Amino acid sequence: MSNLYLRLAKTNIRNNRQLYLPYLISGIVTVAMFYLMIFINNNPGMKTIPGAANLKMIMSMGVGIIAIFACIFIFYTNSFIIKNRKKEIGVYNILGMEKRHIAKVLGQETFFVAVIAIAGGVLSGIVFSKLILMLLYRMLGFQESVSFYVAKAGIEYTILVFGFVYVLTLLYNLLQIRLANPIELLRGGNVGEKEPKTKVLMAIAGITCLTVAYYIAITTENPMEVLTKFFLAVLLVIIGTYLLFTAGSIAILKMLRKNKKFYYNKKHFAAVSGMLYRMKQNAAGLASICVLSTMVLVMISMTVSMFAGVDDELKACYPYEVNYMDRSETMDPTVDVQELYQKMADTIQAQGREITDSEVYSYFQIFMTVKGSEFLPLDGSVDVSATDMTGVTFITRESLLASDRSLKASEMPEPEAGKVNIYSKTPYNQSTIQLYGQTYAVDQTFSYESENDSFMVLDGSIYVVADESVLRQIFDLQKAAGMNADGSSMLSMYQTEISFEYDGTKEEKLACAEALSKAMESGENTHTSYLESRTENEKDFYVLYGGLFFLGLFLGIMFLMVTVMIIFYKQISEGYDDRERYIIMEKVGMSHAEVKATIQSQIRIVFFLPLVMAAIHVAAAFPMIRRLLAMLNLTNVPLFVTCLVVTILIFTAIYYLVFRITSKAYDKIVSK
Repeated sequence: MSNLYLRLAKTNIRNNRQLYLPYLISGIVTVAMFYLMIFINNNPGMKTIPGAANLKMIMSMGVGIIAIFACIFIFYTNSFIIKNRKKEIGVYNILGMEKRHIAKVLGQETFFVAVIAIAGGVLSGIVFSKLILMLLYRMLGFQESVSFYVAKAGIEYTILVFGFVYVLTLLYNLLQIRLANPIELLRGGNVGEKEPKTKVLMAIAGITCLTVAYYIAITTENPMEVLTKFFLAVLLVIIGTYLLFTAGSIAILKMLRKNKKFYYNKKHFAAVSGMLYRMKQNAAGLASICVLSTMVLVMISMTVSMFAGVDDELKACYPYEVNYMDRSETMDPTVDVQELYQKMADTIQAQGREITDSEVYSYFQIFMTVKGSEFLPLDGSVDVSATDMTGVTFITRESLLASDRSLKASEMPEPEAGKVNIYSKTPYNQSTIQLYGQTYAVDQTFSYESENDSFMVLDGSIYVVADESVLRQIFDLQKAAGMNADGSSMLSMYQTEISFEYDGTKEEKLACAEALSKAMESGENTHTSYLESRTENEKDFYVLYGGLFFLGLFLGIMFLMVTVMIIFYKQISEGYDDRERYIIMEKVGMSHAEVKATIQSQIRIVFFLPLVMAAIHVAAAFPMIRRLLAMLNLTNVPLFVTCLVVTILIFTAIYYLVFRITSKAYDKIVSK
């Protein structure tokens, strides 16, 4: 008897190869991607890469994301297959097979599919593992030989995770068969549907969700708010898309049907009617395609632009080749700044390097909340969220001019003695500032528009420009304020920065930075100080952004594959559903050419609707994405726009190709 179940399982898979072959291929690819991520994460050679901790964190995140989406994807495609096989299973039931016998056949089929997908995926992952690792090394600029390595942990985790997923799909299929009677199974997916009701509240809720998400994306300026609200906006877009496709599409189609001039036209009548009944059962599929398309466009365009602009990001984070920062608990210098500057300059020249630029400036910065003219420290006495924090930088006019060469001295007057000037991106309309119990008159206020601002981490941040005596008084006041309510120190260190730009190859710059580091260590400084080198940190940048680029491509390919599979199974499923409608439309008098044109028009509208909606989502998200990239040091907006446009064009071409291929499969089914 067991041989019978085995033969039936093999025959069923072979006879339904049009459904199972894409399912098996996508399963193999998903398993291979999961194994490769674990392989990269656990590879011994990764420990030798600079910034390996960041790369390991990125790859670990990739493992988790692939596992989650693999589960969702396999369940989704499995539901299409079981829906189209219900009639076949119903025949078995009518012919005398009990549901427990059918369960055994389905168990054998699931076992075959799982073994082929897992074994094929693991073997493919092992075969391509060395090539993928070489590609990653190339992206990171890491010159190292790659040895062949089989990740035993990867094999074990892959079998465990995907074995569990396929067991869950079997349980789902058995539940579907158990709950259905033989007549329902024989009718399969061809159950007559009532006209869908117009769900006005759902449509309004969908529009509201998208409107709020778009408003957040377009209007949010504060970087801290961008971080906290980004995922909220994403969640609202996903919910709004599903609600809008489910209810809004039906409402629009019913409005078109009420327009008699439009509706009672042979080009529109069948198309509107067909889409009206189609939308109820396919809204979730179309919404899924739209959300996945948006994810592919955003993820790939962001990671590509970050990797392509890594030099810009490095320069934005490190404007100078070396930067020496001295932090002190007093404004009285423990070292002579000019002497320190000269010592660094002499060391650089002793290494044979030519200094092309330099700067020296001092300041101290306190994070506060500003209410009117009151500058309140974050000492726990005031309720304040992260988005209400303001970075207040106290600095002299000379230091501000030195810190940002884009500022013009003629446009920056010296404040009167005892007074302060306020520079801010958001207008400051008060005549005084009050902090630590003291009040200081505001001499003049200015709008600060510089793109090179290294201090204004938060939008709304403020420069308080004053002479040294006023700054010293403020510094002493905040020092006397003592401790925060949680016991931490409130003291903001007085910082002096000395920066140099000099020529040379990477090796020469690294050697010079090392010499500077040794020269600074030889001093008798009792305060906190450290030296940063742009070239020294370059490898860490390439590892971080190269890792994100690699993960973005990996996940982009996976999401694209999921999108293609949903489109394919949607077309196949609709082909079987529409075959009877196709015959009826010809019987009532429409020509074969008219019927075919109607169906093609209907498919084309439905097919490209998610792509248009995805493009709208991306356009609305652009301001927020731009600010997120700015927080990751990418301020090259034209580069991101170029990457986004190219990504959209390539994705559209692939989408259209999938449309052509799946349309042919649809026509083949319907024409029978």
